[in-house]
Parts: sequence; C-alpha cells; structure tokens
Amino acid sequence: MKTLNIYLMRHGKVDAAPGLHGQTDLKVKEAEQQQIAMAWETKGYDVAGIISSPLSRCHDLAQILAEQQLLPMTTEDDLQEMDFGDFDGMPFDLLTEHWKKLDAFWQSPAHHSLPNAESLSTFSQRVSRAWSQIINDINDNLLIVTHGGVIRIILAHVLGVDWRNPQWYSTLAIG
Repeated sequence: MKTLNIYLMRHGKVDAAPGLHGQTDLKVKEAEQQQIAMAWETKGYDVAGIISSPLSRCHDLAQILAEQQLLPMTTEDDLQEMDFGDFDGMPFDLLTEHWKKLDAFWQSPAHHSLPNAESLSTFSQRVSRAWSQIINDINDNLLIVTHGGVIRIILAHVLGVDWRNPQWYSTLAIG
C-alpha cells in the first residue's frame, strides 16, 4: 500500500486589524504570500496538486504555488473558515460591547453560537464532509491551503479528538 501525504497550510496574516475574519474575503500582502511560497518551495515537498479555500487569503497563495510548481489547483467551498455571522469581518476593537457573547463562544463554542453565525457543529460537518471527499479521491500527495479553524477540525477528525472541546480552539498553535 502506497503512503500518501496531505500537507495542510494555513494562509498568512491578513492585511487587516485583528478580528473575526471568518468568511470575509480579506487579502494577505503580496510580499508575504511570496515569502510563504518561497519557504514552501525550499522544503522540497512533492505534491501532485493543490486544493484551496476560495477565499483570497488562501486562493492567492495556492495560485502562486500552483504556477511556480506547474501544479493543478482546485478550490473547495467547504474549506472556507467558519462563518461568524453578524461579527464576521469585524475587528475586535469594534466588538467591545459584545465581549460577553464572544467570551461565552470562546469558552464553549459547541454550545454558544454567535448571532446569525454558523454553529460549530455545522462547521465541523461541512469541513468533515470536504475532508472525507478529499481522502476518498486522493491518489497522490496533496497540499491543502486553508484556514486555522478548518485545520483544527481536520486534525480533530484525523486524531480522533473531540472537536467540541473548547481547549482545541484556544490552545492548539498552528503555525
């Protein structure tokens, strides 16, 4: 049986104030995208294709990598970050009056949704569905360019970790 590798890459720092960016389509500075692409290339990982979230912060990086390495690239809508509803795209400094709701969400995201947001359960189901499709279709090494929340759900799925555990979202460092 052939061993296949799937590499998970998080997008770079968005060119915006810190906040709940979720599905808001923000960009990463071009220079940073190029640095990430060069760092990836120096690793020498052998992949046959790239799958990306359609959001610019991932898609732009995936496009650079695909062009540099002459690889096919596809997008997968279900690899988008969680939709934070009314708070999506808002900088933290504009959310100060909502700290109680935010704190409840951070303390127990499986039990406290944000206003008009995707629930953690729905988010997990969406990402798990995409992951299952990817691993069913894979026949060679692959790079997935996506978001921190998506990577957490994939890792929870692969490692058998309870995705509802709030520590999974507050202590897992993804770099």
